[in-house]
Amino acid sequence: MMDASLAGQRLDMVLSQLCPVSRRRVRRAIDEGGVYVNGKRCHTAGRALKADDRLRMVLLENEQLIPFEAEQLIWQAPPLYLIHKRSGQYAQEALHRSRGTLPDEISRLLKLTKQQAQALRPVHRLDRGTSGLMLFCSDPTQLQQLQAHWHMATSKAYLAVVEPAPDWENKRIMLAIGKRRDGRGCYHVSADGRACDSEAKVLERKGNRALISLLAHTGRTHQLRVHLSSLGCPILGDSRYGGKSAKRLMLHACRLEISPPAMAEPHTWNCPTEEDWQW
Repeated sequence: MMDASLAGQRLDMVLSQLCPVSRRRVRRAIDEGGVYVNGKRCHTAGRALKADDRLRMVLLENEQLIPFEAEQLIWQAPPLYLIHKRSGQYAQEALHRSRGTLPDEISRLLKLTKQQAQALRPVHRLDRGTSGLMLFCSDPTQLQQLQAHWHMATSKAYLAVVEPAPDWENKRIMLAIGKRRDGRGCYHVSADGRACDSEAKVLERKGNRALISLLAHTGRTHQLRVHLSSLGCPILGDSRYGGKSAKRLMLHACRLEISPPAMAEPHTWNCPTEEDWQW
């Protein structure tokens, strides 16, 4: 709760007094979307505050954003937009930012109306480090339709590089994953967790590494990362789940197929790996 003596002052001035950061940094945080007043994101630096206002500022310093480029939009049929997401890009708003995320960047590129921009959402998830095909929708009704049929009417294929290489060539992974994260933000295989189903096939081997194709038959958060780690072959660059250090998380969503009734007509898209895909 804010001190009553600060009532009537500007938001940016108050935060610079309360926090050990400059007023310029506070203004940047407001612009990026990391400042909240009474639990709601606020982008107005000059907002006059009230005595009972609750303030929150979330900062992440030295963050390197991966710029969004027009060629990443590879298909559109408004209100649907298919993106080649790059590793390191935010698929949705983060606690410390709304500016610079894919919904924000797509809206600016396409000059969506304010209403469309506010409604723009990813239809499915990709972790920040994962690259590849990702579908967005700016119509709430169509988004609900897609998500209602997503798991029964879609197929998603991935590529991953793992180290060490597995001792198998093909593997069906049916390990349940617990519902809760631990203190490090990790999920774990659990006998009483939610059912999960992944399919893996070794495509190529190089030394102690292997290129693997993956099909996610269920869509649990971090499913592929948890499954491969639990088998002793974590994804390269996945430090959270025991993967060895790399320039990026070596996980790429390479193919997306959507069939009726999720969409009126069947669609299949393929997406090549990026320049930083080196193993």
